[in-house]
Amino acid sequence: MIKAIIIGVVSSSLVTVLPNAYGAKTSFSGEQLFAAQSSGSHSAKQPMIIASPNDEREYRAIKLENQIEIILVSDPSVDKSAASLSVGVGLLHDPMSQQGMAHYLEHMLFLGTERFPEANGYSEFMAKNGGNSNAYTWLEITNYMFEIKNDAYAEALDRFADFFKSPKLYKEYSEKEKSAVNAEWSMRRELDFFGQFKLNRSMMGSHPANRFLIGNLETLGDKKESELHATMVDFYNRYYSANIMKVALVSNQPLATMEKMAKQYFSDIKNKNIDKPSVEHQLNFKKLGKKRIHYVPNEDVKQMIIDFTIENNQQKYRQKPNRFLSYLMSSEMPGTPASVLKKAGLISQLNVSITPDMYGNYGQFSIDVDLTSDGMQQREKIIQVIMNYIDKIKHEGVDKKYFKEIKVSLANQFQFLEKGSAFDYVSQLSAQMQQYPIHEVISAPYTFESFNASSIQSVLEQLTPERLRIWYISQQEPHDQSMHFYNGKYKIVDIPDSEIQSWRKPSSFALNLPKVNSLLPEGFEIKTSGKSASKPELVHDEKGIKVWHLASPNFHHQPKGNLRIYINNPERLNNIEGQILLALWADLLQLELSTLTTEASIAGMNLNISVRNGMELVVSGFTDKQLVLIEKVLKKLRIKVDDKAFVQAVDRFVREIQNQEKQFPISQLFQYVRKIVTSSGYSNAQLIAAAKSIKPQVLEAFIETVLINNQIRTFAFGNYNQKDLSALVAAIQQTLPEKRKVTDYAITKIIKPETGKTLSFKKDLFVADVAVADLSIHPDPSVRQEARAEVLQNHFGTVTYDKLRTEEQLAYAVSGIATKIRQYSALGVVIQTPVKDAEAMQQRIDAFKNEYAAKLAKMTDAEFAEIKNSTLVELKEKPKNLNEEQSLFLNDWYYEEWSFDSRQKLIAEVEKVTLADIKQFYAETLGSDNAFRINIQLRGAKFKDKPFATIKDEKVIDDLVNFHESAQYQ
Repeated sequence: MIKAIIIGVVSSSLVTVLPNAYGAKTSFSGEQLFAAQSSGSHSAKQPMIIASPNDEREYRAIKLENQIEIILVSDPSVDKSAASLSVGVGLLHDPMSQQGMAHYLEHMLFLGTERFPEANGYSEFMAKNGGNSNAYTWLEITNYMFEIKNDAYAEALDRFADFFKSPKLYKEYSEKEKSAVNAEWSMRRELDFFGQFKLNRSMMGSHPANRFLIGNLETLGDKKESELHATMVDFYNRYYSANIMKVALVSNQPLATMEKMAKQYFSDIKNKNIDKPSVEHQLNFKKLGKKRIHYVPNEDVKQMIIDFTIENNQQKYRQKPNRFLSYLMSSEMPGTPASVLKKAGLISQLNVSITPDMYGNYGQFSIDVDLTSDGMQQREKIIQVIMNYIDKIKHEGVDKKYFKEIKVSLANQFQFLEKGSAFDYVSQLSAQMQQYPIHEVISAPYTFESFNASSIQSVLEQLTPERLRIWYISQQEPHDQSMHFYNGKYKIVDIPDSEIQSWRKPSSFALNLPKVNSLLPEGFEIKTSGKSASKPELVHDEKGIKVWHLASPNFHHQPKGNLRIYINNPERLNNIEGQILLALWADLLQLELSTLTTEASIAGMNLNISVRNGMELVVSGFTDKQLVLIEKVLKKLRIKVDDKAFVQAVDRFVREIQNQEKQFPISQLFQYVRKIVTSSGYSNAQLIAAAKSIKPQVLEAFIETVLINNQIRTFAFGNYNQKDLSALVAAIQQTLPEKRKVTDYAITKIIKPETGKTLSFKKDLFVADVAVADLSIHPDPSVRQEARAEVLQNHFGTVTYDKLRTEEQLAYAVSGIATKIRQYSALGVVIQTPVKDAEAMQQRIDAFKNEYAAKLAKMTDAEFAEIKNSTLVELKEKPKNLNEEQSLFLNDWYYEEWSFDSRQKLIAEVEKVTLADIKQFYAETLGSDNAFRINIQLRGAKFKDKPFATIKDEKVIDDLVNFHESAQYQ
């Protein structure tokens, strides 16, 4: 498993409000907010934690004598316990001589401690006990977390806490982990976000944000004045202090037991009484602002970013000025910039993000716009519209009615807050403890205490040209410089005063502030009382419309539901045009529905459109107004296709396909696996050529064909009654044509494995690294073999990672995986490497297969029992929310397994698995020369002069269409 999360944006939440009434689940009684420290106690009680009324867990906040603050969460329902520790230091505090140090230390910390010195001891312990660990580093935080089966929690805490007391920080691993960090950078150097973010910060002069954050061989190399290992040890000794650490623990144990464990394992972390590192450097806006950045990305995009730098106002989270302005700016109601510019065909998307601590003491107010080809020619006009709208907000938009709407929306979310995984929850809590008072760490993102016009105006007053940078991002931009460490090219120019003056002139569009939201729920009636079915039931089956319903067995108290409407049709399977036309229909439909989508989101509902074999509409969230939303959506299915909108949709489709070839090589591996195993797999070149030949009238005819020829399947999961389901059927019937043909249910065909056959696919990439996937498929399509793969995968994955990544540093992204190809189980290795060519990497994988076989042969019965038990714990883990609960039934629903018991059958088979079984499974997959094999080699540009590997008796796939015409399917 990958232990260090990508250095990604861990941005502050932009939604926050406090409802009128709180539900507090703590160990305190009465109205007491503070509990006095008990006599002789080694921990001080903290304020009462404000939790959602929907949250049945118990909470306690304590502070140990060494000043670590800890949140304890007792949840008897969890099958796995979890912990997270955040340190209030991050990338902004790297020494200039060793940029990337905070991230590098995060990697090194996992590699053994004084009491547990084995470098791979922690990962092996996690694998044996169904565990998962990870970490991330961002600007002002480094966060470590794990989850593990309950009965291993105490030892896991012991090992975990020891990282922060006595890590080995082995000098002999310094070079290896430096290579791992370099590989992580290598994965990201072609990604446009990282190049743009680096250029953005490079304009900030001597501000600490102007650093190379990830680190690589160059920045982390030994310098005359700074030797890497010594500097790392000094960084740890300086900043890893108990008083800037925050801990979150979730367990099935009672609070009293958890408090004892917290004291036992975290009390002796050293408190160095340091001040929490902070950034106070002031920016010179005379140099930073009034700039236009022309940026040439790797991907073919047409974007514009209006980027204001604002003061960090994180402390105003109770007043939510950022949330208020984000709501107004991102609205797609009639008259807003998103609405008028989409209708004019100038943009396809407008998003607003406000991150108050983006650069430490400064934040970012960003308006990101996806442009059409017409919009590319009128960028200054689009800017004028947005600037006009900002001015309109300043004069008319700071209105209490919007405060009330946002407050109600967030109060509803908080009142019915759903649980997620314990792993994600502890990570979230320990991070937010660095930002908010401990008693508000859960409620702060939902707290909207009062309407404060002055705090909103304070942000608006900072949206000035002096704090503004405008990004023009496309393949056609002028450029005179190239990025260091990243692949972007750019040119920075001053924005002329004449252009700035033009923003004050009225635009040609009539702009309006958002109207009142009509989809906010008016009630939270529970409609499923007394229903106790354990699996979905077919409740309607007439005229080609089938409806399944299941009231949530575990979350029946939630006034929420997930509703799927699947318009199933075989056109996508018939030819390449069907696949493309569905994608174009979905694209244009999403544009048409964007106003509804944003309105629904504020009201606590999500609306998603996805292409399957036909079109699928998914509405989730509060059920009170779902039918109102669905009726509006269904009425818009027959979109009117004008020539301009069609050309723009084709352009987006073509660029999306082209950009897939510029993604992570390891991501591309899985795309090509899908293209090979599914009957509807086509090459990118074939998709692009076909898309360019389609005419608008063909799409209109296609939409009508799908609506006339289909089978409708609906799955209502959650808070729905018979009245709701009858109304849903009526709404669907009103949408469909009178003369309609019910088609057979269409399911994508999957290739049938053929013993002794090897399929190989080889392709050159635009990006630098090599990626290889080598999968072997078991010949028996049974649940028994799936169970064996399920038990084996954790051990196989851990050994693969430890050997190829930790020890040999061949890659940052490497995994040993078990997967399914419909009914058949497969085992394989996937890797992206910056240091080996395709042939050499394949040779290493082949050798590793034999090495793993030898290791597996030595596995003891006791080791196997631990691995099997951990697998069962994972499979039996209870769903934590409505989405997880429905997911247990979805595959069976899509693939017509009407007993809805695939999970139960798998668990029953896992119970039977023996050590001999998993050895046999390995021998019959990766250990067999006769197993059906899929081998994919993607050769990065850095290795284009090196050969691909040749696989014995391989059938090389040169043309996907020709391959599928002769392939055998399950």
